[in-house]
Amino acid sequence: MNLDDAMVETIVAAVLQRLQQPSVAGQACTPEPRPIHAVPDPISAASLAQLTKLSPSQIAMGRAGNRFRTDDYLRAREGHADARDAVHSEVPDDWAAQHGLLSLQTQCSDRQEYLLFPNHGRRLGAAAQAALAPFAGSAPDVQLVVGDGLSPNAIVQHGAATLAAMQQAFAQASLSVGPLCFVKYARIAVADEIAVLTRARASVILVGERPGLGTGDSLSVYIGVSPKIGQDNAEKNCISNVRPIGIAPEEAAAQTVGIVRRGLELGVGGVALGLGWGRQ
Repeated sequence: MNLDDAMVETIVAAVLQRLQQPSVAGQACTPEPRPIHAVPDPISAASLAQLTKLSPSQIAMGRAGNRFRTDDYLRAREGHADARDAVHSEVPDDWAAQHGLLSLQTQCSDRQEYLLFPNHGRRLGAAAQAALAPFAGSAPDVQLVVGDGLSPNAIVQHGAATLAAMQQAFAQASLSVGPLCFVKYARIAVADEIAVLTRARASVILVGERPGLGTGDSLSVYIGVSPKIGQDNAEKNCISNVRPIGIAPEEAAAQTVGIVRRGLELGVGGVALGLGWGRQ
């Protein structure tokens, strides 16, 4: 069946009305709870409802012949569309100023360059370097950075709450924080350059996470101890899935402070810290 523009617009309007959500850039679609399809002879039928409630993962999918059932197929398409929209989204130009952050930009001139040339997003542009010059050598304990990353939507939706939780947690831990920065077209490693310039003992970047199915609003926190240009990711610690159905901003902030304290005490970060799995 061929769909003309008028029919597509009618369908979109009907879906938006059903979801009671305005069509505003930066908002993720919130699907209805996924139904549990019949699983032949489950070992624990009672656990299926709990599992599907706890995770958006593809659990108890069922099938129709050799294909997904229609509702699961449509949810997968919806999740894929949400992920694509997240990658191509943008943080509003006034977001940094509204939250009291110094606005910087990497060597990328637009989002297309950012996606095609990852290295350009790992270093600051000349204007950003000049804007940071007054803070050179200020030597804070932590250099806190917010970057749009691969899901600017995550910053729009959860960046302010996570940033506030981080600031409060660092203050309570008596850890000084360098100039608060927002970086447009940011990769994780751009925090290394900023921290080297300010001579921070540790770097923390809140960044939009690479989206997967249904995760277009997920934010990550990357922590580096004794930051340097080109620091390997194995020397960093990551807290991912900061969002309402994942890790709360306050929990992420508490974990971050714990990692920073341990890293500064031992003088190492990443796998060398020996932190176990889970939320210890």
